[in-house]
Amino acid sequence: MAGSLWWLQSDPDHGGVRRVMCSERSGIAFAVTPSDFSVGSELHAYGGGSFAVVEDAVWFVGDDGSLFRQPLGCTPDRIVPVCGSEQYGDLAPGPDGRVFAVRGDSAADEIVAVSPAGSVQALVRSSEFLSCPRLAEGTLAYLEWKRDQMPWDSCRLLLADIRSGLPGPGRVVAGGRSESVGQPSWGPDGLLYFMSDRTGWWNLYRLRDDTVTTILPTDADCAPAPWEAGYQSYGFAADGALVLTVLDGFSTKLMAVDPAGIRRRLGPNLTSVKPYIAVDDGRLAVIGSTPSSAPGLWSLDLTAQADALAVPVSPESASAPPWTPTPPSIDTAQVTDGHVRFLLHRPAGAAAPVPLLVRAHPGPTDDVPLRLDWTTQFFVSHGFAVAEVLYRGSTGRGRAFRQVLHGHWGEYDVEDCAAVAEHLRSTDVALPGAMFITGASAGGYTALQAASRPGPFAGATATSAIIDPARWELSVPDFQRPHAAVLRGTACAVTPERIRCPVLVIHSTADTITSAKEAMQLAQDLAALGGDHDSLLLDDGDHYLSAPAAREQALRAELDFYRRLMSRPRA
Repeated sequence: MAGSLWWLQSDPDHGGVRRVMCSERSGIAFAVTPSDFSVGSELHAYGGGSFAVVEDAVWFVGDDGSLFRQPLGCTPDRIVPVCGSEQYGDLAPGPDGRVFAVRGDSAADEIVAVSPAGSVQALVRSSEFLSCPRLAEGTLAYLEWKRDQMPWDSCRLLLADIRSGLPGPGRVVAGGRSESVGQPSWGPDGLLYFMSDRTGWWNLYRLRDDTVTTILPTDADCAPAPWEAGYQSYGFAADGALVLTVLDGFSTKLMAVDPAGIRRRLGPNLTSVKPYIAVDDGRLAVIGSTPSSAPGLWSLDLTAQADALAVPVSPESASAPPWTPTPPSIDTAQVTDGHVRFLLHRPAGAAAPVPLLVRAHPGPTDDVPLRLDWTTQFFVSHGFAVAEVLYRGSTGRGRAFRQVLHGHWGEYDVEDCAAVAEHLRSTDVALPGAMFITGASAGGYTALQAASRPGPFAGATATSAIIDPARWELSVPDFQRPHAAVLRGTACAVTPERIRCPVLVIHSTADTITSAKEAMQLAQDLAALGGDHDSLLLDDGDHYLSAPAAREQALRAELDFYRRLMSRPRA
């Protein structure tokens, strides 16, 4: 298995089925799991860590929740059938052909070891959330956080001795009420590495004889908020160097730190890297992207010169458009207590000022990755400038910036988006009367709250939007409920009588994360009030409008909505 690269990929030829893929050193990629098995976990609602390669077999979670094992070249065997509401995920290799996994339901989480024969041994059980089981020399490292907290706010790293087969109580070695730890991993030196934001930034640390030291002290986040299991933002090179990501909210740099602490930049052509770093001997593989290419698989020779560029693993790994997009600029706008940063995409050759679309990302604990985004390019190609706002509460800017939105959702994010629009109008980038705001999910709530205030926007689009945070808090999975609770502030629910500009509401009937019924009721109430409001209800689809047809229909409706508003006679 050494020298092989493994990843999970959606297969468009088989209805979007997620399959485990493999590429050997020859560079030829092939699907490992059959097309009638879709791989994906729903552990803690958002899943992750849904497959692991253990010796000569691939273990994976199927879309029915069962745990499968597939020896290479064979068909999958259902090792552990789904039982009630239990979910498996966060898979990791164990000894003797076994796999470690987190098994959870609404009452408790367990870390279990599963043998190829199907025997399941519970190693750790907790009424709290668990993740990241990692074993070395009989010592199990794992994470635990309370059910009234999110792991990016408060999380503990524990060690348990399992050599006797009867695990003792876990011993806390890092983390706590005001510290978030994540991504534990045993290094080739036998020491434990992990991420911690004890300084206010997620940096990489090493544990040696109960002493914790930092690897790369920096005022930057080296990991994202752990929405899913299985994140790995660092890896170990054969020469003893550590490879890790460094984020600033927009771009992600790949850095190598050698044993002497000397740093060097890797793959400078990549501007966005997902938290799935794989290092094997002298090769680094990542899911990365650039301002002119969408996310794909990239590889880098770690033994090459310092300025060596990352290269696509295969030609289709880094899909680029037939034209060269104009790279966005990073700009700032003043707000009450400082400034807000944003990416600005401008249509090539267009004379300013031009129509402006402000995009509120769907976080709130999200960032604004500097990469090719087809939705942004769609509007840029139709003459719009697009501003993607890294509003307060976003990730990539440290713990304090992330938590400042607590209790102020629908306020600070709205203020920041409005400030960007005003700034671009005052600098003659944006056309007065043709400035719009758009957002999906939590960003849809931001857009609706912006439409509920006097401000610069002539219209707003809310896709798969949250309408009432209090009601939404009651409907979200247990994992996310503390997040919804801590964000909710005085902005409250969106009500039709408060809306001050035309609104387009877009929702899918099969959305399981936000309520289509609630969104369409808002649309009906707005229509009853008169004005230029509009709505689009998509049959089937999902929260993310994943199907290309649904995405295209939504984009066309949104563009037509803005054009119609711009064609109105001005008062």
